[in-house]
Amino acid sequence: MLTSKAKIAYATGAVPNGIKVDMFTFFLLFYYGNVVGLEPGLAGLAIAIALFFDAFTDPIIGSISDRTNSSIGRRHPYLFASVVPIVVGYIFLFMPRSDWELTQASLFIWMLSFCIITRFGMTLFDVPHRALGGEITKDYDERTALFSIRELFGWLAGLSNAFLGYYVFFASTPEYSKGQLNPDAWAPFGYTGAAIMGLFIIISSISTLRYGTTLSTWKGRITIKDIFQEIRMALTNKTFVIFFFGSFGLSVAWGLGNTLTLYINTYFWELSGTQITLFLPMYVVCAFLAFALAPRLVKLFEKRSIILISMFLTGIIYPAPLILGYFDLTPPKGTYQLVVFLWIFILVGITNNIIGNMIRDSMVADIADEVELITNKRQEGVLFAALGFLQKVNTGFGTAIAGFVLSIIGFTSTNPSDDQIFFLISTQGGLVPIMLLIPIAIFYFYNLDREKHRLIQKELNLLSLIHI
Repeated sequence: MLTSKAKIAYATGAVPNGIKVDMFTFFLLFYYGNVVGLEPGLAGLAIAIALFFDAFTDPIIGSISDRTNSSIGRRHPYLFASVVPIVVGYIFLFMPRSDWELTQASLFIWMLSFCIITRFGMTLFDVPHRALGGEITKDYDERTALFSIRELFGWLAGLSNAFLGYYVFFASTPEYSKGQLNPDAWAPFGYTGAAIMGLFIIISSISTLRYGTTLSTWKGRITIKDIFQEIRMALTNKTFVIFFFGSFGLSVAWGLGNTLTLYINTYFWELSGTQITLFLPMYVVCAFLAFALAPRLVKLFEKRSIILISMFLTGIIYPAPLILGYFDLTPPKGTYQLVVFLWIFILVGITNNIIGNMIRDSMVADIADEVELITNKRQEGVLFAALGFLQKVNTGFGTAIAGFVLSIIGFTSTNPSDDQIFFLISTQGGLVPIMLLIPIAIFYFYNLDREKHRLIQKELNLLSLIHI
């Protein structure tokens, strides 16, 4: 069993990705489209291209980390190597200003280049780090607890990043009552995020270093042909295929909905940056509540059942406040009473989403055991690379779709029309719930339950004794 200290040492590694996910989901498209002046369709295209780059590199880095033997273990060389591309890419990503007078093509190339660099750096860190979590404990329930702590740290990091944004950098000024439109705020916001990410990469990498030399080592050749062969073997596992495509559909829906949140808060709910910051304490409550509930729920129910219920609730929570707001059944827009009203939906919806994320992470570790039984190889790196890619789908493909939506309706930040705002709330409140029907249908066929995992572990233990 892992100690609390060991779990926390590992979980701190979620901080860099938590900041990146928060920025890419809620701020990146808004920044380039409404502050820098890049056409939203081009911004969405840059995000989509960077995502396709991830689709190629994530499993390769995962497989290479599976196959690496070094004095500090399989994973840690990549954890340490990730610092430079993450920090440099992130700083430059939030550097452009509208007064640079760059062409649309130049802005597009700038955004695309540093999206790719930042994402690749995060691949170098996050894929091996997630895989490390699947290795350091084999217990069905302890995995949920470990990844719950990791998810908690990731959420708190994202919330802290948002807190810094709204309370410090996006505070209302006489010139910019909505501080998120202030062009002078974004570069310092980026520098701060980059510094925090770099710091926690080093902290987590050093504090988990002792695990790197105690875990299994790779036995076999390291060739390009073998790497792709192993990737194919892992990713064609039936259980994993169901998990992947179900999670893919879920991530696209979440990404689309989450990306539009800042637009809806700004233009539909008519909230200032200061008012939006009042959501953040509730997000913190949600994170701790999910952390307390997820391990307990897994002891009572199958992971599949929890995921299905989580998606169903998401489909209800997304449209509810928007429908009420459209028919003027909420407190007046732009008021603090409205903020308190929206707290109710945040409490239920966000807690539900975080629980789903925590449990899905632990499911990948369970699938890795099944893959090992079939292939006789530990391939956490490949499988968790796919999970990392799914999270990037959330912040990539969903965001890209949002960019194309904004482009299609000709959305302008200065004076959006009532029809444009209606289209936005219809997308988040109507299209997103409909999209969730697909992953619900797919996850229905997921069958790696507690009993099946127990039998898999029993067989793996027997095989290990035979090999000894």
